[in-house]
Amino acid sequence: MGIKIEIQTEIYPTEDVEKIKRAFLLLFPDVKLSVLPGKLVGEARSMEEFAKVLREERIRDAARAVFLSSLKKYGTIEFELNKQAATVGKVSFSVGNVPLGNIRVRITGESLDSLIDSVAPDTRKGQ
Repeated sequence: MGIKIEIQTEIYPTEDVEKIKRAFLLLFPDVKLSVLPGKLVGEARSMEEFAKVLREERIRDAARAVFLSSLKKYGTIEFELNKQAATVGKVSFSVGNVPLGNIRVRITGESLDSLIDSVAPDTRKGQ
């Protein structure tokens, strides 16, 4: 399954860049990071750790709904994560603006429906 995961967030002067880097790495351990003026960007290829966190936090159905809604709307999977939650390895989907911004994630590639089924299966079917 060839996917590309693009991750980015604004970095504000009051934020610790290393802490934000760790947040990216906690959810996407294979991410390749670049610090640009005022932002941190990364590219990853694996959703394995992210899927593990979704399972541990028991939020796979919520994630599935976010993923499917995005796929229908954009043809890619796009969502935002709460930056503060990510710094401790947690997943919290964000909607709207927050004071220090969110982490934006964009997933492109082939077989995104299959990716959704593997990362966030419909647990109502007993999976």
